[in-house]
Amino acid sequence: MLWEEIGERIRKLRRNKNLTQAKFGELIGTSRQYVGQMERGKPLSLEKIAVICEKTGATMDHIVFGTVDPLGNGDFLNDISIDQIDISFDILKRVAELIKTKNGNELLIKELMRDQTMST
Repeated sequence: MLWEEIGERIRKLRRNKNLTQAKFGELIGTSRQYVGQMERGKPLSLEKIAVICEKTGATMDHIVFGTVDPLGNGDFLNDISIDQIDISFDILKRVAELIKTKNGNELLIKELMRDQTMST
């Protein structure tokens, strides 16, 4: 269900930009067919979500959670489902892995993981 919601947000984002699936695919470096799969709920990699955000100006919060300004909404955390929390944690772990492999910043990784362990 969550991936279908993410796909619907991507579809709305694409349409708001007045882009066809083919043009959106060109923008984010993929095919029209893959855009259609994303919009129907195909699970995406963190890298692909990051590219969508970079190329469209959308935020990860918007793509993953559907929020516009989570800091402006006091009920934001109450509206998050368990599935969204699980995906968010998975995304954070992937970001930590990317930082480690691309920048070799192991200290930051340890801090991120330590903070996550302490908060659970």
